[in-house]
Amino acid sequence: MRPIALPLAAIVCAIASANVSALELASYPKVFTADEGVEVVIAPTADGKQALMRISGVNHPVDKVVFLTRVERWGGSTDAYVTTFDGRDSGMVQKKGSVYGGGDRYVAYLPGRKQEYALSFNEKKTKAMKPATLLASYESQTQQGVQQKLARFDREKHVTQGQATLAATDAAASASCGVPVKTTVDWAAIHDDRLKKVSVQGYCGAVAAGLDRMCSDASANFKQKAGALSQITCQFGPELRARVVDRKVVFTTEENAPNQDDFIREFLRNN
Repeated sequence: MRPIALPLAAIVCAIASANVSALELASYPKVFTADEGVEVVIAPTADGKQALMRISGVNHPVDKVVFLTRVERWGGSTDAYVTTFDGRDSGMVQKKGSVYGGGDRYVAYLPGRKQEYALSFNEKKTKAMKPATLLASYESQTQQGVQQKLARFDREKHVTQGQATLAATDAAASASCGVPVKTTVDWAAIHDDRLKKVSVQGYCGAVAAGLDRMCSDASANFKQKAGALSQITCQFGPELRARVVDRKVVFTTEENAPNQDDFIREFLRNN
């Protein structure tokens, strides 16, 4: 009798279910609260190497999603509860030790936002929290693929956001210089790892931002030659470089190049 070939999706679900059923939680989770109705639940595994984590009360895709995190030491005194969101590691909840004493403090961050939520231990909610309830939510969401969807890198979203930011930078430079400024990027040539790691729009918008600054400086008397430098193409390469080719600025940027703004300012002054 020939063995039955299972679809890949079924195999993945079976592995996920096995991992869920093998998850053994410690007896006592912790519940924290913050301003604006934010609540964070941390339920460590019995070995302390992982934890279920849930953030609620936020207008964000992670709201009420239970993630399985790994506990990592970041720096000398920070324990981060790390999971994957949008293709990148994210330590949404962190326990920060004080180098001067005074005890640990917990904080939460939402992916894509800079706000820090200062968390306070909530004894009443902690006593009412049942690890089995949190685990059941995690199992249900895992079977629905909720965490998997949030973990997946959304390239289209990143490119769209990058294009919008570049357009805003160009618009500001156009208004300051009195000429249409346009930055062009071959987004298809930007691989996913770079999109995850760096702000492509920040690097490639540097020339337009430089034009904006120099045109806004009345003492620079720069506006009269801005038109010859207003069309920009940007790419990543092994070294920082800029040149004018056929009345267009060809700008090659490099992730680790120091003083990029100074380089661009000198380039614009000398062309």
